[in-house]
Amino acid sequence: MIKEDLVAERVAVASYTEIIQWLGDKDITTRRVFEELLAKEEEHAEDMQSLLERIPS
Repeated sequence: MIKEDLVAERVAVASYTEIIQWLGDKDITTRRVFEELLAKEEEHAEDMQSLLERIPS
């Protein structure tokens, strides 16, 4: 289940990154919201990766 969560986090990171690039300077407020979401998703992905590394093979 952790692996699936990690995949979902990575998909969210990729999606938010794409949205941020698309927005550019057209809508700074919305871009900032997505940048904050992106930061949280990156944190979650790191957490999931850490959990996976702790599980014995």
